[in-house]
Parts: sequence; C-alpha cells; structure tokens
Amino acid sequence: MSSLQLLQLTRHGQSFLASRRKTLLLASGILIAGGTAAYMQSRFRVNKHGLLGHCNGHNNDKEVTEEEVLKGVNAPKNKQKKGLKSLQVLAAILLSEMGKLGARDLLGLVAIAVLRTALSNRLAKVQGFLFRAAFLRRVPLFLQLISENILLCFLLSTIHSTSKYVTGTLSLHFRKILTKLIHSHYFENMVYYKISHVDGRITNPEQRIASDVPRFCSELSEIVQDDLTAITDGLLYTWRLCSYASPKYVFWILAYVLGAGAAIRNFSPSFGKLMSKEQQLEGEYRQLHSRLRTHSESIAFYGGERKEEAHIQQKFKALVRHMHKVLHDHWWFGMIQDLLLKYLGATVAVILIIEPFFSGHLRPDSSTLGRAKMLSNLRYHTSVIISLFQSLGTSFYQCKTAQSSQWVC
Repeated sequence: MSSLQLLQLTRHGQSFLASRRKTLLLASGILIAGGTAAYMQSRFRVNKHGLLGHCNGHNNDKEVTEEEVLKGVNAPKNKQKKGLKSLQVLAAILLSEMGKLGARDLLGLVAIAVLRTALSNRLAKVQGFLFRAAFLRRVPLFLQLISENILLCFLLSTIHSTSKYVTGTLSLHFRKILTKLIHSHYFENMVYYKISHVDGRITNPEQRIASDVPRFCSELSEIVQDDLTAITDGLLYTWRLCSYASPKYVFWILAYVLGAGAAIRNFSPSFGKLMSKEQQLEGEYRQLHSRLRTHSESIAFYGGERKEEAHIQQKFKALVRHMHKVLHDHWWFGMIQDLLLKYLGATVAVILIIEPFFSGHLRPDSSTLGRAKMLSNLRYHTSVIISLFQSLGTSFYQCKTAQSSQWVC
C-alpha cells in the first residue's frame, strides 16, 4: 500500500513539475513577445519623431516636402562618407608631419606586437606541456615549466605596459601635430573672432580644440595598436592552425566572424553619429556656462539671470534626452552583441576546439602517453582558436569603426 501511495505521489510530483515548466515557458514566451513588440513600437516612435523633428526643426513649422524627407533619410549615408573622408585627410596629415619620433613609435608598436604574439604562442605551448607533465607525474619537468611560465608572464606584463606607454606617446605626438596645425590657422587673420561672431559653420571651437582633438588622437593610436596586434596574431595562428590541424577551421572561424559581424552591422545604431551629437550638446552646454561667467556682470546688472537659466536648462534637458536615447540603444544592442559574439561565439569556439579530437588526426590513442599528449594539444589548440577568433573579430570591428567614423574637424 505504501509503495502504491509513493508511486502516486511521484507521478503527481512529476506532473506538477511538468506543469510548472510549461507555465514558466509560456510566461517567458509572453514576456519576450511583449518586450519585442514594445521595443519595436518605441523604436518606430523614436525614429519617426526624430525624422519629423529634423525636417520641421529648421523650417519654422512649415510643411514637410517629399524632398526634405528624402534628404533626412539620406543624411546618415552622407555623414558616413564625410566622416570617412575626414579620417583619410587627418591620417594623411599625420603621416606627412609625423617625423622621426612618430616613425620610431610606429616601429616600436610593430616590434612590440610581433614580440607579444611570439611570447603568447610560447606561453600557450608551455601551459600545454604543463598539462602533460602533470598527467605523467614528472615533477622536475613540471617545476621547470612552471618557472618558464612565470618568466613568460613577467615578460608579457612588461610588454603590455610598454605598449600602453608607446601608444600614449604616439597619441600625444598626434595631438601636438593637429593642435599646432589648428593654432597656426586659428590665430591668423582673426579667425578666432570670425568663427565665433561672423561664420557660424564651426560651433564650439574650444570644444573641438581642447576635447575632440585629444580624444580623436587617443582613439586613433589605440586603433593602430589593436590593428597591429590583430594582424600579427591572425598571421601566426592561421599558419599554426593550418600546419597541425586543417585550413577548414580557419574558414569556419572566418565565416562565423563575417556572418555575426554582418548581422551586428545590420542591427547596430549609428554610434558615431550619436557620439558626435553628444559631443556637440556637451560643448553647447559648456559654452552657455562659459558665456554666463564671461558676461556675469552685465547679466546681474540688467537682471537677466532668469533668461540665462531658461537657456541653460533647455540645453541641459536636450542633453539628457539624448543621453537617454544613447543608453536605450546601448541596452538593446548590447543584448544582441553579447548573444552573437560572447555566448554563441563561445559555443562555436568549443565545437571547433573539440572537433579535431573526435575525427581529426589529433584524436588520441588509448595509451597513457597518448592521453597526456592529447591534454597538451587540447590546451594549445584552445589558445590558438580563441586568439584567432579575437584577431579576426578585432580586424572586422576596426573596419566597421573606420567606415562609421563621424570625426569631422
């Protein structure tokens, strides 16, 4: 009797758990569908409001024509071409004015990238040998490899710090070149006066000189460093993977990186445009405070603080609205990016890591030495796959960043 009751309770518990799982899946599906619908509706409203506001904001509430709407739709493409052209012009100026110091820094970054890749490759091999020595219980060899591992870690940390130092030096050199060039034109024929009071095409010149130029130089030097590292890693690990495994793994990695990158590119907002607008709003907000401080005596004498406060509050609210939009775009795009690059990419990497040991010539035999060799090869193969993923992903990301550049000086 007790066995029958226990069986009934077990079946009841299983049916209860199954019903809970179904309820949880149904609730999750409803939540995901509702969130997707709400997101698409909010994105449609934001895009529609932004397009109509862009068309109506500069026409004194006149009727929007079809030509103006098409112009607003094609504006991001024109800005992208303009940003890429500006980047090419700035790069040409920096290369022509670089001199021996800049060339030395570039050559130093090339040497550092090659040395870092070689040491990383050796460290991955040493750690694979550590697995084999531990499995075979060879204590002297294990201690020797541990010592070499510590030495390689010290060298890599030194190279990483040196790379950051050289990158900062190159960024400072770029800033000196651009700032000197801007100053030579800025203080010629009263250009500083004409920009602020006669010609309104360039807004907030102090923001561009004191903030945008150093930020551009810093990001450009980091792009150079990342590209050099990605190129050296890609060349070395592609050669190593083709030599001990098969070229098909390189094509699989390249296909996934291009596919995921194309999907991300289709979903990605125009972060360059958002960043450019953020810098513009920050500069305008800062300029209003500077104007208040400069004309504080006249404003206090005529009692115009309320008017100035209204201007500043209006500009601050516009900045806050834009920052909310930036945070919203980072939120939904971050979910897609993490899914494709982090979690799904990790799954693909695991498949590529394990697959040669199932069907390839890296499949181990049943001996103890064969299993130890498998552990060593598995550790090294893991490092090669991950490094190749990172190098190809970095190269694709830098190409996308250059194409969507919005730096216009």
